[in-house]
Parts: sequence; C-alpha cells; structure tokens
Amino acid sequence: MGVADCGGEGDPAVVPPVAATMATAPEQAVDARIVAVPAEMLDCHACLQPLKPPIYKCDADHRVCGATCRGVHAEACGRPAAHSRDFDAFAAAATVLCDYEGYGCRAGGLVYHLAADHCRACPHAPCGCPERGCGFFGSRQMLLSHVSGPDHSRPVLDVRYGQPRKLSLPLSRRWHLIVGEEDRAAAGTDPHRNVFLVSVGEGATTAVSVVCVRPDGGAPGAAQFSCRLAVEHPGDGTMVILESPMMSSSSLSAGAPTAREVRALPVPSEYLSGDSVPLIIHINKLEPPARQLHPTTPAAATAPPCPATASSPPWPAAVVKLAGIDQTNRRKAPNPRKLCM
Repeated sequence: MGVADCGGEGDPAVVPPVAATMATAPEQAVDARIVAVPAEMLDCHACLQPLKPPIYKCDADHRVCGATCRGVHAEACGRPAAHSRDFDAFAAAATVLCDYEGYGCRAGGLVYHLAADHCRACPHAPCGCPERGCGFFGSRQMLLSHVSGPDHSRPVLDVRYGQPRKLSLPLSRRWHLIVGEEDRAAAGTDPHRNVFLVSVGEGATTAVSVVCVRPDGGAPGAAQFSCRLAVEHPGDGTMVILESPMMSSSSLSAGAPTAREVRALPVPSEYLSGDSVPLIIHINKLEPPARQLHPTTPAAATAPPCPATASSPPWPAAVVKLAGIDQTNRRKAPNPRKLCM
C-alpha cells in the first residue's frame, strides 16, 4: 500500500477504486484493491498543488483546479474548457494517511487535496524536548510522559486558567512544564492538553519566559492564551511585571527558546529568593472571536476587538502599549514596572 506525506510532491497516493475484484486464489476473491499512483498525477498543472475539484483540462490534457487555476492557465495549448467529472471522482477517492499517524493521529484516510490542511492543524504534530540536545520528538502527551519519566524525572506543574499561581523555580533547573488543571481533568475525553514551557534564562540577569508548546499555534481555531509574569521584591513589595496579551507558541524543535528568541521578564538579583525565582504566573484562555452572522456595510464596520481584551483578566490596572493599541485593566498594583511582550 502506498502512503504519501500530506500533499507531498512525488509521493504515492492511495486510491481505493469504487468497485474492483481481484482473484487471489481459485477459491478466494476480494472485493476491492488498493492501487498506488505517483502523487504528481493528482497535482494541478498550474499551481503544482493537489488538484481541487471541479477539475478542468485543456486540449493537451493538462488538468487544473477549476476554481482557482483555470483562468490563469496560460499555456499555448489553450484555456481549459472541459470539465473532467471522472477525474473529480478520482481525486475525491485518493486518500493518504496523516504524517503524524506515528504520533497518535487516527484520522485515517484523508482526501489527498485536503491532507495538507489537516496536517497544519493536527494536534498530534510532534514537539521537541526543552532540553537542548535531547533529540526527543513526539506529541504533547508523549512529551509530558517523556519529561515526567526516567529520561528527565521532572514534575509537571498545574495552573488554573484565570487565577494567579505562585511558583518557586530553582535556578538549577532552567525549564519547567505546566498544564492547565482543566486540561488534566479532561484528559480522559480530550488528550490534547495545553502544555506551557516556563524557561529560566541564564546570563548576566536572570530572565523568565513562557510559551505555549505546540506546532499548530497558527492554525485556525487553535486555542489562544494571554499571560502575565511577575516577581515581587521581598522587602518593599514592588513588582516587576511582563504582560503578554497573546502568548507565543513554539514546537521546541531546537529545545527551549532563548531570551533572544522570545520576550522575557528580567529578574533583578534582589528579587530572587536564594537560588530560586519566586514567580507569579497568570494564564488566561482567550475566548475565540464571535462569528459575524450579518456583515456590516463599510461605513458601519468596526475594528475587531484586540485579543487581549476578549477575556477581561483581573490583572492590576495599567495601560500597556502593544502595536499602538492601549490595553487597560482593572486594579492597580504597588509601583509596578511593566514590560510588554
């Protein structure tokens, strides 16, 4: 059986025929066959991507996507005019397996021209280990088992969305994984728990950063999070705060991100508690934007709300500038020094 990468060029696609019979022995017959064909036979001559029905062909038998590529096919052979209905059915029957079947995806046979979209949003796409040089790659659930198992023997910490959590992070351990308590509770029905990496960077000044661990952070419908990191001076109660209206994502393909790769909260030495960082972390799960049922006219249209205001987290009041947009919160902390991701 041929199996292609999701939309990969030159790989075989599995095409189950509508009806076929193959005798494997005089007394035995099967009802269907699986035939492997080169994937380029199912690729558009214009965009070189998997053909999307309706499919048209020109006089030279070049097949193109009818919705997007038919009008730009500028070969000397002429504009595609014939609708290839048989090839519509052929393309709709061609299936491949997800690239990430080995990491737990059980989507089964994916229509070839839809497979790339599935792979971009597949929650089983692999992540790396925060430990640089470890070499581990696996799904988020595999990552949690890897980190808590004998390879690293690290505890996985819990936070509750919408509530601050105090953590004491030892400087000897430069990274920590946390999950939402709600995600742990739902693990029996939804194994795709949201995993966050808190990194304690080395250097002249200690720096703390947080990212959501996943390779599909930009996929439509992917959950989004805001975050607030803070450390409090043990003597006078002043705070150093870093607010991120939209948390960054990382697949950790090269280990934990460095302070140069993501915005981090600098922690002055006088804010440390011995050999640990007394961190306060506050993660909010943002509500997805409401779908617009009735389009407005251009004159009445308004700008969509900034993701940072979609959840109204109970953070200390301050005006935080991000890309020219003011984000105003509710209560006030004593003498906060603010940074912005």
